[in-house]
Amino acid sequence: MKAPRHAPVIALLLVAAGACGFGVYRWVAPGSAPEPQASTAMPAANKVMTADAALNLKMDSLDGSGSRKLADWKGKAVLLNFWATWCQPCRQEIPLLVRLQAQYAAKGLQVVGIATDETDEKSVQAFLKRMVVNYPMLMGTDEVGSMVAGFGGTLIGLPYTLVLDRNGKVLNIHAGELHPAEAQQLVDLALNGAAPAAGTTPVPVAATRVATTAK
Repeated sequence: MKAPRHAPVIALLLVAAGACGFGVYRWVAPGSAPEPQASTAMPAANKVMTADAALNLKMDSLDGSGSRKLADWKGKAVLLNFWATWCQPCRQEIPLLVRLQAQYAAKGLQVVGIATDETDEKSVQAFLKRMVVNYPMLMGTDEVGSMVAGFGGTLIGLPYTLVLDRNGKVLNIHAGELHPAEAQQLVDLALNGAAPAAGTTPVPVAATRVATTAK
């Protein structure tokens, strides 16, 4: 039996993703590899929201305070982080995000986490009780892929971070684990930068790094 023609492409994607701390969902290549023990399937976005709809998508707050939407933080520069309890790079990234929130909150930065590809809200809440987290955490719905698409991104793995300006416009997209120098650049951009020109799409930082490494 011949191997699928797209197998080499999938292999390269997985290797590149692993190199930058990027957990690729198993729906990238259904049936092409064993399922990760800790992850659950998440279908690709079947529709694209408008940016305004993405800002107003309601999600449950994991602290039990009710539903929130990104539009609630208009006026602040937002570092929007998609993560999961089963994702090791995501867990490693949380202390860095906590430090950024503590250091730059007074200047107008707001870190917001969205638990993604999770099915049990109580399990995520239990996980967070063991962490020291000083920023809001929301429970992602099955619409998060469409939400990210509305902001001009493609959610194929975790962690995944968007930078929004004080008006909710996307400034940049970072695919993969954030490291301190990269995180500082994104914070500086969020607090002082400007949105890309109309009609342009932000380039994912990690995707650019992977393409360069592959040469």
